[in-house]
Amino acid sequence: MKWLAAIVMTGCVLTAHAGPEDFARGRVIVVGEDLVQRARVPQDVYEWVVRDDLGDLRVFNREAEQVPYALRRPATTSAHSDWQDLPIFKLPVAAPTSTAGTKVNIELGADGTVVAVHGGTLERSERSDYLIDLSQYDLDVADLELSWTETADNFISHFRVQASDDLSEWRTLTSSATLAALETGGKQVFVNRIELNDVAAEYLKLQQLDGADTIVITSVTARTRLAQAPARNYKVLSASAVDGGYEFDTGGRFALDRVAVEIARSSYLVEARLYSRANATDKWWDRGRRTFYQVSINGNNVTSDPVRYASPYHRFWRVELLSEEAATLSLRIGWLPDELVFLMQGNPPFTLAYGQADISGRQWPINDLLARLETAQDFDLLPLATLREPEILGGSTRLIAKPAPIDWQTIILWLILVIGVAVIGALAYRVVRQQ
Repeated sequence: MKWLAAIVMTGCVLTAHAGPEDFARGRVIVVGEDLVQRARVPQDVYEWVVRDDLGDLRVFNREAEQVPYALRRPATTSAHSDWQDLPIFKLPVAAPTSTAGTKVNIELGADGTVVAVHGGTLERSERSDYLIDLSQYDLDVADLELSWTETADNFISHFRVQASDDLSEWRTLTSSATLAALETGGKQVFVNRIELNDVAAEYLKLQQLDGADTIVITSVTARTRLAQAPARNYKVLSASAVDGGYEFDTGGRFALDRVAVEIARSSYLVEARLYSRANATDKWWDRGRRTFYQVSINGNNVTSDPVRYASPYHRFWRVELLSEEAATLSLRIGWLPDELVFLMQGNPPFTLAYGQADISGRQWPINDLLARLETAQDFDLLPLATLREPEILGGSTRLIAKPAPIDWQTIILWLILVIGVAVIGALAYRVVRQQ
């Protein structure tokens, strides 16, 4: 039965002793000195793995030994503090035709808060500047939300946002943040929020840019992001027109959580129904009816935010426009990359290998170890290891599952059983004939 043992060993070799050459692609990991290393999973890993759980991924050391690793989902970005009111002061602004300097006296209290703003009698311009007092706001500012007095319909205003700690030296945070209130086709577009990406400052200045419609800001609130997250990755997909809609292939197993429909026009406002599925043969899953827009007025654009979804590993998407017009569509998807955490076991260089159709997922028993280590070392504070450019290891043939080996043992057992039954039948027939 040595031949049978050889067949069994052939079927188990990839699962138990897979080496880097048994995977389609790989990347060398440039590590630091810490025992525990972490790295962000790059885009091409999602495009080359064949398992939704990224189970066909391994880390090898220089001796081609597998290294214990785990995958972590990044921190969520949905947690924010409550909105908090901030003091706001309108600043005098000189008209563009004025040659005089703008004399503004800002009166501060003993604790650094702005008590009052005094300005000279200058000719007014068609824009407004505002001072926001953050001296009593002890947290980093993630977003501002503004309210203003009612104005005529359809306006877009752009503001430069600057920060300072002493009211003398200013640094620009956003060169052109957009505020808008638009109505078109019976639908409204309202933008009153400015993202600041966790700013720490004592004061902010909003400068309304020349040429924009004048608005009078009446109140400002701020909130803080309570959880940090890596930058979201985005990818734009081209559409394939099909009967009644448009279909898209993401090209990989992304844990996407943002989706936006984009149309190749300067201005549009459309309603669409979205569908998704994990595999090409599955039924479409209805993802709901959504509105997407881009409005352009005097060269200024306002675009809808991507729709948020709960990280489905769905590769295929379908869009049906709820109108009769034809359009050139694209789909913009976004995802937060997973984080790879592994132990430096053995000698460098370490290689991240991925893409293997004949290997099963492996659960390394290191989660308890990592949990204990994290009590002494916050992994999020460890520097991220860098990954070099991808290289071909076993090639794309590793992505195709090999035919299952012939089960000779079962075939032989069935043959023995059939032969035995035939022999017994023949003997019984002879006995009957003799009688």
